[in-house]
Amino acid sequence: CLSIAFLYGSALLFAMHGATILAVSRYGGEREIEQMLDRGTALERAALFWRWTM
Repeated sequence: CLSIAFLYGSALLFAMHGATILAVSRYGGEREIEQMLDRGTALERAALFWRWTM
């Protein structure tokens, strides 16, 4: 029963992460996703976005 809860929790986290990337991509985040090696501003924007939404 607990493992099912963890499975749903991880799926929810993954969906929230994807939604964050989609929301950040409106502000030009998809360009940095293409250049994933250079962990740049998209990550910082996503972190700021999460801070504001929380």
